[in-house]
Amino acid sequence: MFDELVDATTGTRGAGALSSWSRVENAACAHRVATMAAMLDEAHAASGSADRDQWCLDNLDAVAAHIGAAQNTTPGTASHQLLIAVALHDRFPRVAAVFAEGLITYALVKTVVHRGALVIDPDALRALDGLLAEAFEDWEPRSVDKTEKAIDVFVAQVDPHAVRRDETKARGRSVEVRIEEDGSGLATVLATLFAHDAKAFQARLKNLAATVCPDDPRTADQLRADAYGAIGNGTDRMACLCGNDDCSAAQNPPATGVVVYVIASQETLADPDPDPAPRSEPLASKPESPAPPPELVAEDTAEDADAAPTSDAAAPQSDSRPATPSPSTDERAALDGEQPPLFDKPLRELTLTEALTPTPGYQASLRPAAMMGGQFLPGAIACRAAIGATITPVVHPGQAPPETRYRPSKKLADFIRCRDMTCRFPGCRVPATQTDIDHTIPWPHGPTAASNLKCVCRRHHLLKTFWGGENGWRDRQLDDGTVIWTAPDGREYVTTPGSRLLLPELSRPTATVSTTGRPAPHAAGLAMPRRRTTRAQDRAHRVAAERELNAEREPYAAPADP
Repeated sequence: MFDELVDATTGTRGAGALSSWSRVENAACAHRVATMAAMLDEAHAASGSADRDQWCLDNLDAVAAHIGAAQNTTPGTASHQLLIAVALHDRFPRVAAVFAEGLITYALVKTVVHRGALVIDPDALRALDGLLAEAFEDWEPRSVDKTEKAIDVFVAQVDPHAVRRDETKARGRSVEVRIEEDGSGLATVLATLFAHDAKAFQARLKNLAATVCPDDPRTADQLRADAYGAIGNGTDRMACLCGNDDCSAAQNPPATGVVVYVIASQETLADPDPDPAPRSEPLASKPESPAPPPELVAEDTAEDADAAPTSDAAAPQSDSRPATPSPSTDERAALDGEQPPLFDKPLRELTLTEALTPTPGYQASLRPAAMMGGQFLPGAIACRAAIGATITPVVHPGQAPPETRYRPSKKLADFIRCRDMTCRFPGCRVPATQTDIDHTIPWPHGPTAASNLKCVCRRHHLLKTFWGGENGWRDRQLDDGTVIWTAPDGREYVTTPGSRLLLPELSRPTATVSTTGRPAPHAAGLAMPRRRTTRAQDRAHRVAAERELNAEREPYAAPADP
């Protein structure tokens, strides 16, 4: 069927080609979803799979990890896609057939799975599957809200107590923090909360914005935006940026117990130097050890509540490439104040060419930084984040010998986290501050050295330990921090340190490791943490509880006669 859809695109153009390729795209997505369900079926068919359903990292987690690596997606995205795939092919086979023909989209499939999740009677489920499949053959375009309501009508026909109606507007309140991927170093916060809490939050922003002096260069909107950061930091005032020596607000900087890790070069955080001569001295003290000179410095500012509670921070520094004075003062000051005019003279005086060619901006001279997790941060914003932060040099170990213990020292652990920035499993973006430091060759046969250490989140650490071995996940590490993962099916996935693009000096090769003896299996002497209940039991409990609430409400009872 799929090949026939592809052949039908031959010779098409314009709207006809668009329609044909849209159907091919839907059909291809259906094949992808079917493959995911088949992978889980294969895992369940393996020997001992029933016992692994109660593992903390169960069969579904292991398959989702493989799906995430194959698609280069995060574990959360892969797990969600796998759950949709299983529900579609186990509960709605006729809808899956319509999907395979390319007649419906993946978004509509997700809505069907969600809105029909409470139908548990097999006969009712088959009836619902048939009704939806017939309706989708000539389904008209609808908004999201109308689509959900239309599907709910079919659900109500087969099982009135299975209609999803516990999601009132109040239940839908949420906060979404979305870090922009455009390199601007900004984030968008979208929040829906109770009206009285919103009023209190608005007043809190206003009060915080008033803690700076009148000479602060920021506009009212910028002050309110920065007040968000002050609340996130847990401070009761904001840092004043007026630059006046006699400013009382500037002399009393805020302190915070919340930590964000920003990795920046030492030259970025250096104070602007009006002298055109290059600096020769480092801006951070050199370590007392004979190791190579510091490369990076990590700076700690406020981050999310999941960050490790520490007061250390880091930013790169280098003796080989001295900081060059530049218009960095202008770059830092350009973050605040009113937007400059687009043109240098009134619009009526511009020629057409001048009006269509705005004044070009200047090229940034401050070296960019990154947050722990790999998010790009422009140099000027990194300097702003350094206000009130603790600066900790990050020392590249060079060819230093391995440490003689299992747990790495703080100096070595800081380097590993700043080099990797995230979990090193393919597609995983868990920040390095929330990961374990894993020996690629298990201790004591593998040394505690930079070339044998990497950051791995707890989920993928368990995956490697208990789903590893000859027929499971295996990994090997190169001297520059590159990790090569081998999946159970033999395919290889390569991950490089997160710092390689912006801070390549952290990826310089370190001392080659050598093994002592024959490494024991990862799981030797260990036991996988177990669930109290399986996923299927958890789902059955949630469905039963929601159906019970629906039965108590009886929203579809016939209204009384007037």
